[in-house]
This record gives sequence, structure tokens and C-alpha cells, in this order.
Amino acid sequence: MDRKQPAVRWHSGLSVWACIVAAVALVATLGTAIAMYDIQQDVLDRRRNELARLESHAERSAAHIASQLLEDSTPSDLAAVKTARWLRTYWSQTLSRQPYRLYAAVVDLNGAVVAHTNREQEGRHLDPLEAAAVLPRHTEMSEVVDDVLTTNQRAIDVRVPIRQGDQAIGVYHAGLDADWLDEQVDAERTSRSRFWMLLISGTCGLLLMSSIAVVQMTRHTARLEHQIEAANSRRVSEMHELVLGIAHEIRNPLNAIRLNVHTVGQVFRDEAALSDSEIGMMLDEMESEVARLETLMREMLGFARSAPKNAPPLDVAEEIHRTLTLLRTNLEQRGINIRCDFDDAPCMVAIDGTRLRQVLFNLLNNAIDALVEGGNIEIVVRSARSSIEIAIADDGPGIMAEDRERVFVPFFSTKASGTGLGLALARKFIEEAGGLIRCEENPLGRGGYFRMVLPAASVAAMETVS
Repeated sequence: MDRKQPAVRWHSGLSVWACIVAAVALVATLGTAIAMYDIQQDVLDRRRNELARLESHAERSAAHIASQLLEDSTPSDLAAVKTARWLRTYWSQTLSRQPYRLYAAVVDLNGAVVAHTNREQEGRHLDPLEAAAVLPRHTEMSEVVDDVLTTNQRAIDVRVPIRQGDQAIGVYHAGLDADWLDEQVDAERTSRSRFWMLLISGTCGLLLMSSIAVVQMTRHTARLEHQIEAANSRRVSEMHELVLGIAHEIRNPLNAIRLNVHTVGQVFRDEAALSDSEIGMMLDEMESEVARLETLMREMLGFARSAPKNAPPLDVAEEIHRTLTLLRTNLEQRGINIRCDFDDAPCMVAIDGTRLRQVLFNLLNNAIDALVEGGNIEIVVRSARSSIEIAIADDGPGIMAEDRERVFVPFFSTKASGTGLGLALARKFIEEAGGLIRCEENPLGRGGYFRMVLPAASVAAMETVS
């Protein structure tokens, strides 16, 4: 059953990423379609605007020519515009400000060029096909290339009739450089395409990063929920073991005390006869059992007490030396060699000193009990960026792999006289300080190996203490 769970998670993750990719692809597709429509409309608008300006300018120019002819004595004489200084000045000023305007011309009804911005073209006639349609009824526009009007350049030609009353006397031509217009349209298309490309790619990137963030947050939340559930399950299991252990640990001393009290009562009631030494032994046994119950209650209070708040930074090396001082007599009597390997820099942690000393005392005392005469204990302290690691190893018989997690369960003990609460309290104290403690395989080979990781004290807290 356990082998199938990774495959399920893998398929679940694959489906999530498939949905994300599909969403990004959909956004990209819709964005591209909208972009193409917008670019096309923008290009058409730019072209229409340029042609509308050309048309409006040509119509104003034709109306201006017609009004100027009315001021002359012969308003129907179109040839007068050939020598009109005002027209040359008007064309010169207009074309100098708008170099993309290729030409302007006045053509009579026979197709002859009366006036042209290029004087060399004056007097020439349009091609027969153009001359046949020289007189438009209203403003017309087309793309042309000819020798007379455009001097063989591509132009958008606007034709506006010049009227005197209801009578048309000629045609005004204005030409826009078609190549320039294409360049403007292409530039507009490139600009809008770049804008939409950045917008679509940015939107897709934002969507992708947001989706990744949501997935990571969801997975992290699920992982935390799983850890919380596992921790709750472990706490429930530990509570169950704790209750059973308490009942067992209390029942045995109480039974012994009850039997001894009953026997002593029979002696005082003359129902049984015991020597003074036997009665003394029974009283000593009862006192020992009471002391055992007192020790058990004291250790149980360690589970009930919460961790002190705002514990000042503590030097791990100093606490280890203090604990070794307490154990010096036992170490010397057993002939046990202690080797300490500490970082040069102070290793400061934020944990109550009494609690850390009790954890170190329990771990070192267990290592001493596990060693024969002349054994070795090694204590290594290393500092990282945000944590302090403490390792305690011995060369004793070690702990079996199946018991390395159970040693932290209350009332589980590999020693005949142990209560099984020392390591359970050690894990409680370390975890409440934000750290972890593990019983692992000794990297040096044979022997026990306990590793603790505690958060390093913050710089601000260390400065406050100093």
C-alpha cells in the first residue's frame, strides 16, 4: 500500500501542472487573438487617419484655389494658377513641413498639367486612361505610379474637383508617399506587437508564478497539516503510553507499601510475629518506594510545566562543562574518558539553562551507564548560520535500530531500574525550544549516538545579554 502512495502523489502533481500549463496556454491563445485584432484595427486606424488628413488637406487646397480664382477677373481661367505666386508659396510651405507629401498639381479638364510642384511636369498630359477619368464627381483616392504626376514613384493620389458654382473647371491632385505610409503602418504594427508581446508574456509569467506560488503554499500547508496530525497522533499515543506507564509505576510501589503496612498491622495486633530487623527492613522498603513515587511525580511535573518564555541566550560549551563537573566523580570512578570538540566561536542557543542541563545530564548519564570500565564519550558542538548542533557519542553496546525512536516514548527503558522518562523529557524540552533530538546510528561505528539541533540565539538577544 505504501508503494502506491508516491505514484498517486506523482500523478496528482502531474495533473496540477497540466492544469497550470493549460491555463497559461489558454491565456496566451486568447491574448494572441485579442492582440491580432487590436493590431489590425490600430494599423487600419493609422492608415485611415493619414489618408483622412491627406484628403482633408486636398479639399481645403481645392477650395482655396477656387476662392482665389473668384477674385480674378476671369474665374474660369484655370491657367491663371500657373503664375499665381500665392499658390507657389502655399505649396512651398506645405511640402516643406510635410516632406512625405510627394506633389501637388492642378490639372485641366483635358488632362493637361496646369501647375505642379515640380515645374518640369507642367504642360504635360496625363496618360489616356487617367485623362479619360480626369474629372471626378467627388473626392477620389487611389494608388498610382506614373511619369507625369508621381514621377514614377508610388503615391496615394487624391483627386478633388475645382468648382466655380456648379461648374467644374479642373482637378486638384495631392500625392502622399505610399512607401512612407507603408513604413508608418509597419512601425505602428511593430510597436503594437511589441506592446502586446510584453503584455501577454508578462501576464502568462505572472499567472505561472502565481500558480507555482499557490501550489507551493498548498503543498506546504498540506505538509504542515500532515505534520500537525502526525504530532497529534504521536501525542495521543504518548499520552496513552503515559497513562499506562503511570498506572503501572504507581501500582507496584503502592502494592508493596500496602502489603508491608498490612504485615506491620498484623504484628501490632499480635496476629503475626516479626523481629525488629524484619520490621526495619519493611519500613526501609516502604520509604524507598515512597521516594520512588516522589521521583516519579517530580519527573511527571516536567511534562506538565511549560517552557519559560524569553529564555536568555546560553553558551552550550559552558553548560556542557557544568554538567561534566556534576558527573566528574562518576566518570573518574568508572575510568571513562571524555573528549570535547567545540567550535572556536561561542555557540549560543535560546533555551532555559536548567532544561538544557537536565537534557545533557540525562544523555551523558545514559552513556556512562552503557559503558564498561575505561569507555569513551565524545561531545561535538558545531555552529551553522541559524542553528547549533550537539552530538553525544559513546563506544558502548549502542541502541538497536528498532528501539532508536522508542527510547523517547515515556516509560520505555532499556535499563532495569529506569523510569523511561528521561529521554521523553529531553525530547519535550528540545522541541519546545524549537529544536529536534534524534537517536541515530553512530557514524564512527559501534556505540550510542544522540544528535540535537537547536536554533541559534539571535544577534539582538546576544547583544542585550552582553
